[in-house]
Amino acid sequence: MLKRHWLWLGAGLVLVSGTLVYQLAAQQVAAPTTPVRPSAVRNIAVVDIEYIFKNHLRFKQEMSALRSEAAAVEQWAQREQESLKALAEQLKDHQPGSSTYNQIDDTLVKRQKDFEAEVIKKRKEFLLREAKLHYATYQEIVNEIQYLAAANGIVMVLRFNGQEVDPNSPDDVLRYINQLIVYKAPELDLTPIVLQRLNARAQSATTSASTNSLPVVPSQGGYPRTTTPGTLR
Repeated sequence: MLKRHWLWLGAGLVLVSGTLVYQLAAQQVAAPTTPVRPSAVRNIAVVDIEYIFKNHLRFKQEMSALRSEAAAVEQWAQREQESLKALAEQLKDHQPGSSTYNQIDDTLVKRQKDFEAEVIKKRKEFLLREAKLHYATYQEIVNEIQYLAAANGIVMVLRFNGQEVDPNSPDDVLRYINQLIVYKAPELDLTPIVLQRLNARAQSATTSASTNSLPVVPSQGGYPRTTTPGTLR
């Protein structure tokens, strides 16, 4: 009697196990064959900082003015070198050790030291001014990105480089295959919107630029920059 009870219990377990296996198999067969698409993430955006720098009107104007000053200093340095060279030539007309020779030589040495010190000073000044200009412009870009992100519920903005890749350039190819972002949806690109807002202020400080109808920004970074009107504010 006890043996028959265990036989009945074992048969029941086999029946239950078989039912579960059948149900699992049926579920696997009924599973959709098409891949499940992840839900679109709209709180992450991207921006091309290098492209904005290249097309930032105020930054380009100030950099142009800075380069003009640097060119003027370079011309001054060339004239000073020619003057020192002419002064050195005068030494040939005098006997070494004479009072005139020593006077010219002392003047030449002093002017040469002053010239080198002035060149070093001006080079440092220009490097510092250029660094400050880049820093101020970058802060302006970041502030604009922060404003757009806060106004549109964006929690993260990633930096990318949208410059067209030259397959014949090893540096371009290396940059292309090592880039962090492999794909982005066009509507996630804040670049044209940020650039439009910055340039609108640069063109007119008193005119309020509309951000609900954004134009197509001319492409100088290697790919077209289009915007979707009314997507951001």
